[in-house]
Amino acid sequence: MKNYRARIIIVTISDLLYEANLHRKAHTLAEAGFKVTVFAGFNPAIDLNQWQGITLHRVRLVKSPTMLRFAHFIFRAFFWLIKQKADLFIAYDYLPLVPLRLTAFFRKCIYIYDSVELLTGLNSLTDRPLRRKFWRLYERFGVQKAKAAFTVCESDAAELQRVYPHLSVQGFVRNIPLYRETPPSAFLREKYNIPPNRRIGIYQGMIFKGRGLERIIEACRDIPDVVIVIVGEGPLRPLLEDMTKKFNMSGRVIFTGLVPFQKLADFTASADFGFTVISGKGLSYFHALPNKLFEYIQVGIPVIGSNYPEIARIIDSEKIGYTVNPESVHEIKDAIQKMLMPQNYRTFKERLKKIRAKYTWQKESEKYLKIIDSALRASDESG
Repeated sequence: MKNYRARIIIVTISDLLYEANLHRKAHTLAEAGFKVTVFAGFNPAIDLNQWQGITLHRVRLVKSPTMLRFAHFIFRAFFWLIKQKADLFIAYDYLPLVPLRLTAFFRKCIYIYDSVELLTGLNSLTDRPLRRKFWRLYERFGVQKAKAAFTVCESDAAELQRVYPHLSVQGFVRNIPLYRETPPSAFLREKYNIPPNRRIGIYQGMIFKGRGLERIIEACRDIPDVVIVIVGEGPLRPLLEDMTKKFNMSGRVIFTGLVPFQKLADFTASADFGFTVISGKGLSYFHALPNKLFEYIQVGIPVIGSNYPEIARIIDSEKIGYTVNPESVHEIKDAIQKMLMPQNYRTFKERLKKIRAKYTWQKESEKYLKIIDSALRASDESG
């Protein structure tokens, strides 16, 4: 890496209170000797101690409607960026691409695209052709001057390169947590008075359509030995709450709300198995490799996941759970029932002990630093 302290600015609209991925990346850069600044929306609840060594520039944005919030972010980001000097700028997700592209009109601005989700394949855009076209044009304009890009999985990297042939896609960096020993605990059982004879299946993430949650609840309807804990928040929650009442499952489906990423491992490690049953229409979901999969692996709980290529590649090759057709309540129910069989469960737990240290940010961060180093060398060569 460079001998001097190059300055890197990461631009994002993400809420830093829940952004474990960005937190890891920013600290990785700081620990490698870079001066790191993060431009983000303001949330008074974040623990600033968790961001020591990182300069934060946070701005207050309107909360709704969403498109007005996006426009406000673009405006604030551009007028802040135009005054900044850095060796490298990073667009964390697609929204910062345009303010960075506009900045590049007026002065030198070397930036790369950290594509944390495949914009052109978002599930929310599959049935909205006009909105999909708008965001495709937005991304296309933004990546015109990007020096490089990278994504979160192999399939997304190939698709991004196909859509933008001129873009230098440098591969992928998976969203994997830092490895730390997290022993099993009774945290969830004690917090929510879950009896010891019931197994806990956990889902963590946003409560959106396409996450398989309706089918998971329906699949567990006739399996009284299972309690579902849903860690997260989102617009689908009222529908799911209505389902639990309709199925008389109010005591067996627990909604925790949002949990700061620093506390999430306590929830995960006290579950018995995890769900990552992505079921959306778009390529973004079909190619999904969610961080929750690796969070389950690291705390040593087996997984029931979609039979989509990236998820199945991990679960099936490592033999740590079951893959299912995410549209099939029957397959999900069958997988849960098999998961409850003691011999099957013990086999998965033993396998997880052997492989969980294999999927760590400590290893994955080496790929991230190589991409950053390559971008900085390109910046030097361009003058």
